[in-house]
Amino acid sequence: MSQLRQLAWVSTAETSQRDAADDFFCLRYQVWYPSVDCAFRTRHRTCEGCNDCEQGRFNLKRHAPTLLRAGARPLPLIR
Repeated sequence: MSQLRQLAWVSTAETSQRDAADDFFCLRYQVWYPSVDCAFRTRHRTCEGCNDCEQGRFNLKRHAPTLLRAGARPLPLIR
C-alpha cells in the first residue's frame, strides 16, 4: 500500500464514527461495524458489494462457530 493511501486510510478510520460494538473497519465502504455482521453478509451473500471480499472471508472464518450456534444453516466456507 502506498504511503499516501495508508495516510488516507488512517485519516478515514480515525474520523469515521464508531459504536462500542464496532470491531471492524470495512476498507471497501470505509465504515466501522461489528465483524460478525460482515461474516453474516459474506456467508449469506446479502450485499452484492461484499461478494469476493478478502476481509469478509477472514471474518467468516473467524465467526463461523458463532454463526452456527445462532442457528444459521450450515454452508461450506468460502475459500
